[in-house]
Amino acid sequence: MILNILSKIKKRLAQKKYNAIAKKIRNTPATNYKYNEEIVIVSQVYHAAVDMTLVALKSFLTYFGEGSVEILDDGSLTEADYALFKKHIPHVKFHHIDEVDTGKCPEGSCWERLTRIIELTESAYVIQVDTDTLTIGQIQEVYESAKSNRAFTIGSPNFSKPISTQYLANYLSNIKTDHVQTIAEQHLFKINKINIPEYIRGCAAFTGFPKGSLNKGVLESFSIEMEGMIGKERWHEWGSEQFASNVMVSICEKPQVLPWPKYQNFGFPKSTKTPNEEDYNLTSVFHFIGSNRFDFGIYTHFTDKFIKQLGKHK
Repeated sequence: MILNILSKIKKRLAQKKYNAIAKKIRNTPATNYKYNEEIVIVSQVYHAAVDMTLVALKSFLTYFGEGSVEILDDGSLTEADYALFKKHIPHVKFHHIDEVDTGKCPEGSCWERLTRIIELTESAYVIQVDTDTLTIGQIQEVYESAKSNRAFTIGSPNFSKPISTQYLANYLSNIKTDHVQTIAEQHLFKINKINIPEYIRGCAAFTGFPKGSLNKGVLESFSIEMEGMIGKERWHEWGSEQFASNVMVSICEKPQVLPWPKYQNFGFPKSTKTPNEEDYNLTSVFHFIGSNRFDFGIYTHFTDKFIKQLGKHK
C-alpha cells in the first residue's frame, strides 16, 4: 500500500514537471509548413492536453512539412484554447465532437474520432496524430505513405507485419485477458462483412488512412457484426475503437507497420534498464501511452529538447 502511494506521488510530480516544460511551447513561433488540403492531420483534444497537443502537432509538422490540421474538440476546449491553436498552427480547423454521428457504431471511447477520420478520407489522406505523440526525427516512411496513398500504423517488434487472422486467434487463445481488443481479435477470422485474411496489430495513436479507401458503411457493417459476436456491452468498452482502427487499416491495399524502434509505443516492450537519450538515437516518433507516459523522464526530456530547438529558430 505504501509503495502504491509513493508511486502515485512520483507519477504526479513527474506529470507536474512535464506540464511546466510543455507549457513553454506557447512561447515558440507559429509553425511554418506548406498548407495542403489533400493531407489532413487529425487530433482529438481535451482542455487539459492543449500544450501536449501543441507539442505533438508542431513536432509532427516540423518533420512532415505539409498538410492541413483539424482539431476534434471533445467538448472541453475553450475560446482561449481555440485562439492558442490558431496562433501556433496557421489554417487550423476545428470540428466539434457533437457534430459527428457514429451511426450504428458505439458512441464515446474515440469512436467519434475514427468516424470523423473515415469521413475525411472521402477527399483526403488522413493522418491520426494523438495528443501524446512526439516526433523527434525524419519520418520519410510516413511521407512516402501519404504521397503513395498507402495505409500505415505504429506497431511493435512482436507484430511487425500483417498476420493471419486464424493464426492470431490461435495465438491469443492461450492469453488470459478480458480486454475487449484481445477478445475481438480472437473472433476476427469469423467476420463475413469484410475481407480480412491478414490483420495489422497496431496502435490507433499514429495511423495513416488512404484517400478513397474506406467509408462509413464499411465501418458500421463491421461494427454490427462484431457486436453480435462478442455482445453489445463488451463491444462498447474502451479499446474497441483501437481494434476497429486496426481493422480499417488492415483492409486497405498494402498496409504497412512502420519500422520499430524508429516508430514506437514508449515502454512496449518494457526496458530492463533505465534508458537514456542514446538509447533512442534510432527513434523518430514516440507514442507515450498513459500507463508509463512519464517513466524515466524521457517524455519530458525530449519535449524540452524540441521546444528549445524551436526557440533557436525564432
